[in-house]
Amino acid sequence: MERFWKTTLLLCLLYLASAMIINPIGCTAAAKDAVRLCLEVVIPSLFPFFVCSSLFISLGAANVLSRRLSRLMRPLFGVPGCGALAVVLGVISGYPVGAACAADLYTSGHCTKTEAHRLLAFCNNSGPLFVLGAVGIGMLGNQYLGTILYLSHITAALMTGLLFSRLGKNVSIPALPPASASAPSVKNAAAALGTAVGNAADTMLKVCGFVVLFAVFAAALPSYPGSQFVYACLEITGGLRSLLSTPLPVLLLLPLCAMFLSFSGVSVLMQTAGIVLPAGLSLRPYLLGKLVHGILSFILTFLLLYFFPAPQPTFALTAVPVPVPGTKELFVFALVSIAWYAIAIGILALAAWLFDRFDKHK
Repeated sequence: MERFWKTTLLLCLLYLASAMIINPIGCTAAAKDAVRLCLEVVIPSLFPFFVCSSLFISLGAANVLSRRLSRLMRPLFGVPGCGALAVVLGVISGYPVGAACAADLYTSGHCTKTEAHRLLAFCNNSGPLFVLGAVGIGMLGNQYLGTILYLSHITAALMTGLLFSRLGKNVSIPALPPASASAPSVKNAAAALGTAVGNAADTMLKVCGFVVLFAVFAAALPSYPGSQFVYACLEITGGLRSLLSTPLPVLLLLPLCAMFLSFSGVSVLMQTAGIVLPAGLSLRPYLLGKLVHGILSFILTFLLLYFFPAPQPTFALTAVPVPVPGTKELFVFALVSIAWYAIAIGILALAAWLFDRFDKHK
């Protein structure tokens, strides 16, 4: 099996090199567009969440959540309370912040490998900025359909978490010692901030590298019947744009978009692999979770469209280019996301407190 993957990778690299020699202008243009996408969208929308995730863990918020939310998170998803960090960040930020948070929780000793694998199965999701903005408004020109996609996407992710809550054996896997035990300087807020920014910058460099690489690879693909589906499997942004140009009925086209959106493409898979594999985690639970997530998203989107059809049955697919948010919009989105993050954590904490009160009165 290892020889098969090495051979496949070698063939892909040879194809990419040949395409760059045959069509250097097209590949260079694709690389430039990908770099601009990273600078204007990917980095501003993901970098703050990478920093926040690392800071929450290093400053002890994970310990507090683990004590407060275990009664809620463990019965539902089979993870400690600190797993709420990865779940909420995965819902409001985007790929691959949820996976990075799960890996950080494991390497810092706040969860076992089995629990980290359970988190990976459902906490790495697409964010509202991409689904509602880029896909809903930019590609579909229909905010209602974007809302349906996002609701089915997140609901299917939570359902996947419930299904995977018993993944693996609940054995005592020795976790790594907490970061504070091996690095006392992390207790200092300034040191924690510097460490968080450095780790986030390293992660962003990997993410942007994969974005550029797969943008060039996708640009080198030949056009043939069904190539839209191959494109969607490789890279989600351009793949969805290409998929939406196919003459399929909306009742089938939107569920397909939801399925590919949940799978996220090989590009996001490689981004996630670059984060979780160095942490000592496996990609198998993540891949299996994405498979289940995609199937559930397809079913939920189909049902929502069937019972709640779009109020505007005619809309121009891919007629509107994907908008690039400005600095003001991204700043507002970051503030709103942080507010929603705090509200979500507060609701979970309140629910855990109510559970505790209920148990004491029993």
